[in-house]
Amino acid sequence: MQTDAQPVSNTQFVFNISDIDSIHHIVVFLTGATPFPEEFGGAVYFCSPSLSGPMWQLLGFISNSKPSAMFKIAKVTNLKNF
Repeated sequence: MQTDAQPVSNTQFVFNISDIDSIHHIVVFLTGATPFPEEFGGAVYFCSPSLSGPMWQLLGFISNSKPSAMFKIAKVTNLKNF
């Protein structure tokens, strides 16, 4: 479990994942300590390095009414060579 998010802005955070080739799923969840504002949510993206630069892939979202989600990234990581 990683809890060491690096803030990019007031609304964006990045987690660096090591040994990504051995990971097939990512689980994202809210702890409840800081809920989203009413009727807001958060988009979850995965960035994989590629020969042509970073590739951002939208995985899905989380919200107060959907506070966790599991995303399969095995096929996403296979795109990094393009």
